[in-house]
Amino acid sequence: MGPVRRSWREACAAALRESEPVRLLSRIESTITALERRYAEWGSDPGTAAELKAIQKALSALERLMNETGVRGREASRIDGGEISDAAQHSLANELGRVRLLWQHRHFTH
Repeated sequence: MGPVRRSWREACAAALRESEPVRLLSRIESTITALERRYAEWGSDPGTAAELKAIQKALSALERLMNETGVRGREASRIDGGEISDAAQHSLANELGRVRLLWQHRHFTH
């Protein structure tokens, strides 16, 4: 397994383990970047059907996590003096949705 194939998995695992809201957003951004790199290299280094399914499951898990922490993030924002803005959460959710759309159109070709 190549480094880009591993990097999205490692980034996603780190995001799913993160409990601190501000760091969570950063880890989700890193995962999005890693998934974009993997998407770009898919043509020259196609993955397996299992990897494609794992990516789709990872995107679903990240979306669930964003939804679950959205409320907690706003609560933390009120309590801790505004560390996480609603705009930042909304922007990241849009990016995650865009990446999900990219991968929905990627098909396994082997």
